[in-house]
Amino acid sequence: SAECLGSELLETLVKMAPTKEEELKLRDYNGDLSKLGSAERFLKAVLDIPFAFKRVDAMLYRANFETEINYLRKSFETLEVC
Repeated sequence: SAECLGSELLETLVKMAPTKEEELKLRDYNGDLSKLGSAERFLKAVLDIPFAFKRVDAMLYRANFETEINYLRKSFETLEVC
């Protein structure tokens, strides 16, 4: 779950999302996996998970939701006081 992974790890995973071109190259690679770098092997494995990066993005949203809501509440309270 999002709580177990933490926001920092989820943010890092979101930043690792390959471009469409990189994704196609990784998906189409049929050679020896040991010839790929560790990052490429990791991404190739993650790409086998349907909608992996969209899922991570949703998990990050959920992990930060409470913080965002609290920030918005304080902002609205400030506006009301003004």
